[in-house]
Amino acid sequence: LVFGSGVLVSLSLSGPQLEKVVIDRSLVGKLILDTISDDSFIILSFLAQSKLCFIQFTKKMGSPDINRRLEKLSALDFKISYYDIPGPVNRTTKRRLAINCVQDMVICWWPLVSDDAWPWAPVSSKNRANLLLLSYAQGVLEVLSSVRTEWDPLDVCFGTKQPYQVFTVEHSVSVDKEPMADSCIYECVRNKIQCISVTRIPLRSKAISCCRNVTEDKLILGCEDSSIILYETHRRVTLLAQAELLPSLISCHPSGAILLVGSNQGELQIFDMALSPINIQLLAEDCSPSETLQFNKLFDVSSSLVQMQWIAPQGVSQKPESGEIYDLLFLRFDRGPLGVLLFKLGKSRKLVISLDFTFFVAGIFTRGQLGLVDIIFQYIHYDEISEAINILSSMNWDTLGHQCFICMSAIVNHLLRQKLTPEREAQLEASLGTFYAPTRPLLDTTILEYRDQISKYARRFFHHLLR
Repeated sequence: LVFGSGVLVSLSLSGPQLEKVVIDRSLVGKLILDTISDDSFIILSFLAQSKLCFIQFTKKMGSPDINRRLEKLSALDFKISYYDIPGPVNRTTKRRLAINCVQDMVICWWPLVSDDAWPWAPVSSKNRANLLLLSYAQGVLEVLSSVRTEWDPLDVCFGTKQPYQVFTVEHSVSVDKEPMADSCIYECVRNKIQCISVTRIPLRSKAISCCRNVTEDKLILGCEDSSIILYETHRRVTLLAQAELLPSLISCHPSGAILLVGSNQGELQIFDMALSPINIQLLAEDCSPSETLQFNKLFDVSSSLVQMQWIAPQGVSQKPESGEIYDLLFLRFDRGPLGVLLFKLGKSRKLVISLDFTFFVAGIFTRGQLGLVDIIFQYIHYDEISEAINILSSMNWDTLGHQCFICMSAIVNHLLRQKLTPEREAQLEASLGTFYAPTRPLLDTTILEYRDQISKYARRFFHHLLR
């Protein structure tokens, strides 16, 4: 944990027990806003100065055991450097930082400053910029390029699959002054950053939060009117749902199957990736699921919820035997407290996700996943077939062919065991149609791999109709 005063706090857990706390005041006195940290360096931005602070450790942390690596900075022989960066001068600005997965590029960005706010003296294009590209090599930071985004950015991050691509979500308006969101892709080429594509997404009101799924083919936006917008890059379709709370925070599960929506008031709501709401309840409660979880009913908290983050790396392995932590969600409230939620599939008359809540930094570790196949099988178990088909329709056969085939087979087998009705017939057609009549044509290799197996299900459906 990095506090604005410069205090760094490291916490070590042993199961649900807090084992060790190290409080480090080496950086006290520096105005820290955003950070990038690694075991070899830390990069800090400042709230009131156009500078970056680069802290490089000349001595590596000794033990690979993370519980034994909780050393103070003073024991690591660090060197501090400061770098002037372009941007607004003498202004309090929230400068955000992000680093790519290979750790050789850094971006620093901040909200647009309107032209009216600049002084009368001419201002260079560098100082009007609000997105900087920096290189990191051999212990040195260097500003390579800067650009001014067309609209005010809501979020900026590097791509996980393409480490030299930068994704932005920008507030924009249509010709009719209606709110929109621009999903832009910038590319870092020859030490320059330039916009290569823009997708304009119409909204009902201004976006206040956003996130992308782990495969980066879905963008979810939370809006001021509590609407949730999901844009699918592959199908080029937009889905809409209405949340029961103001979506100040949105976070996708690492498996890409569910997304969490949170409000600053400490409320949570769960949706699947087709935007069907999923009921929620605490594990210790009797079976009384509800659409939202409200923390103010569980404990006395006067501060607002400001962060939700899954305790799993981006681009996480999809293999259940990998032993990664998938279903723990870290929660941070302004000025405290901290918490961890453990997610499990519950037992009820319909799909429910149960939560085990641990107060202050503690949790229960699990090897399970809330994956796409898991969610669809649960929907089938509770005979919520339309919801299962909606998720199957949102999956990409070209990239998730095996999972798509497993899910489609399970849905079709379930329906073929039922008495045929017009509704069941339409559901069978929709399930098989995800392969035979997709929104966008499938790759030839995908068709060749699955057509023989799926044609058997199509024949069974035809015989089912004849009966």
